[in-house]
Amino acid sequence: MAFNWVGLVQRGTALRSNAGPNYWTYTMRFKPSRLAALLLLGVAAPAFAETTICKIEGDSIGPELISWDTKTQRAQVKLLGEDLQGKMTWKRKHDDLGDKVNLSFTPADPLFGDEYEFVVFPTESGHRVMGVGYKYYNGVKYLNISQGNYVAVCSSL
Repeated sequence: MAFNWVGLVQRGTALRSNAGPNYWTYTMRFKPSRLAALLLLGVAAPAFAETTICKIEGDSIGPELISWDTKTQRAQVKLLGEDLQGKMTWKRKHDDLGDKVNLSFTPADPLFGDEYEFVVFPTESGHRVMGVGYKYYNGVKYLNISQGNYVAVCSSL
């Protein structure tokens, strides 16, 4: 694919054979705004965040909203009215539908679990969110509670 320089070149002189000695000096200067936009796109493109936000469908006793950023590995969940900060612990391909992610959270009040983990994966009709709670006993992690299996509507920013 060839790069189109014509859009970046300042116009104003007609293209003619007798343009004179200053033709190239005048017509080959870049417009500062277009050059700045080109440079910003080149620098900013890799810096875009890859945030995904999922709203859990229907009534749930588990999570209401769940989100994560694949670049920063940060995650957030609204669970039982509490906003928990966590991290994305694993991301992998899930068939041809997209990526499956594991998200881990530590609650402030470990009533039902010392750690919560949610798996979010795409399906042909949307997304699913499955969650569990773990308890630690003598330094060993045990599965303690199910956080459910829900349909979710997810969108990426």
